[in-house]
Amino acid sequence: MLIKTLQETISTLDKLISITLEDIENIKQAKHEEVLKNTKIKENLASKFSELKSQIDNILVSRNKPLEEIFTPEEEKLFNIFREKLFEFNKEHKRFARLAFSVANFYNTLLNKILNNEKVDYSSSYKNPNFKLKA
Repeated sequence: MLIKTLQETISTLDKLISITLEDIENIKQAKHEEVLKNTKIKENLASKFSELKSQIDNILVSRNKPLEEIFTPEEEKLFNIFREKLFEFNKEHKRFARLAFSVANFYNTLLNKILNNEKVDYSSSYKNPNFKLKA
């Protein structure tokens, strides 16, 4: 049971890593629509990962063995791969987040300059009858 769950978790992490790397390249090429399309897919995969991780936790806790006896050799090998994939996803997701934040910051700064430096946020809409773009 643990082997199957670990394999499925590794597969899910591989998909998350792949999509995240794709999103990084899409951001670099200003293909923001592609990044937005992947958001729902990544959310579903993250939810699936969370469920699988809970299953792994439950399996390990139910074994009620000392830590050094909890894994078979094959399970230990898969668990190490799982940890490596998790670390890789974490690293790539941080790269993605830095790029996404930079792009968002750029667009917000640009918008503020276009709107004559008036504060614009997501909770209010911009309505100014005397709206004029700066050249």
